[in-house]
Amino acid sequence: MNRSRRLLTALTLAALIAAGCSSGDDTTETTDPTTTTSAPDTTDTEPVDETEPTVTTATTEPVELTASHTGVTEEVIRVGVVGIDFDRLAAIGVDFNSGDAVAVYTAALEAINDRGGILGRRLELTTERYLPVGSIEVDEICARLTEDLEVFVVVGAVRLDNVLCYTELNDTAVISINQQNQARIDRSTAPYVTVRGRNDTRTVAWVEAMVDAGVLEGETVGVLGAVDVDEELYEETVAALQAAGIDPVGGLVPANGGDVNANEADIQIILEKFRAEGVTLTVHASPTATGLSTASEIGYETTWLQNPAIGAGTLTTEGVDLSYVDGMLTLMPTPVGTVDQPAMADDPAVAACVASIEANGEETVNFALGADAGNLNHAINACGIATILELAFTAAGAELTNESLAAALVGLGEFSMAGFPSASLGPDDTDAAGAGQLARFSAADEAWEFVD
Repeated sequence: MNRSRRLLTALTLAALIAAGCSSGDDTTETTDPTTTTSAPDTTDTEPVDETEPTVTTATTEPVELTASHTGVTEEVIRVGVVGIDFDRLAAIGVDFNSGDAVAVYTAALEAINDRGGILGRRLELTTERYLPVGSIEVDEICARLTEDLEVFVVVGAVRLDNVLCYTELNDTAVISINQQNQARIDRSTAPYVTVRGRNDTRTVAWVEAMVDAGVLEGETVGVLGAVDVDEELYEETVAALQAAGIDPVGGLVPANGGDVNANEADIQIILEKFRAEGVTLTVHASPTATGLSTASEIGYETTWLQNPAIGAGTLTTEGVDLSYVDGMLTLMPTPVGTVDQPAMADDPAVAACVASIEANGEETVNFALGADAGNLNHAINACGIATILELAFTAAGAELTNESLAAALVGLGEFSMAGFPSASLGPDDTDAAGAGQLARFSAADEAWEFVD
């Protein structure tokens, strides 16, 4: 891959991390709202007028549904479904080969409607896709969903501080895939949970896993990151290492405004600094492959660790010589991306998740590593969102509000999601999935393998 192409990829990936709250497509796709009424127990009760939406309580007394909150009517719960527009990314040269994430999220939620909705209400879905470059699109989406359509909850890929447009400024609940930290939790006034681990606690878990594996012992550690990609992640990685008693050599690439030559020059300076200070193990603290190609090209010798986990596709897209990163360790939060991925078809929970998505949409979910569209990760995310939403909305009861939803989320405790058999939510637990498992990159298989 030439340098200009790598720059385009790196810049766009950096924008994935730094984008604000929106989508430029003014078209919203909304399901035709209909009402499904659960059948009440009529053994010892008068006949119920089925023209009125009802829900059956534990005492079998029919309860009339009301417009209990913004986005909640007698018949529907309005849900905004947002995600990255991977087709538009591919059109500008950054192809993740991952299919239509929003379509997969939508199909997983439509499966809930197929089961009759939630306590007599159907989910009314509005989809939005955005190009993660700048903040204008995401701000427009936030305004459209919260102010124009007045949705009750937003689900999907709501990135970093984008979530605050919903949970802080517009009092709208969010069930996102990831990108959570304590500061965003503290600022949110509406319910806010994620399928995957928090950014800050995930990095602490990552360091603990490396310490437990003994890979840091006796090493001089350097940390390579970039302001333009994710400065927050870099700072969290350094802080977590220091808390574990390791004082790393810092290597933060400054903001260069997309200047590829300045970027590569700064990376080379940092790597030469690492050499001079005797760094033997280097932590690549970036959700993109930024810096790895440059390190390979200049013959920088080190043992690599990766935080967070990134896919083999990201490495190849950004032109990294896979043999150079052979044996690199990470903490893999899901089974996706490992050499065992095809075997996930034998997992009953994942198989049921995929079946529901394929039955309710036009997307085919692929288990093969070399599939035309590697969208199994989207499917697991989607089913995680759907599981949390259905459990929490049901527990919140007929009087669905931000307050009842918040109480329901706190009380969920332990449960299972496709791909995450041990999940939980509680008073101090706002990310459902566990931290993950140690994995090693195999250049021969072009995939991550779990380390026993």
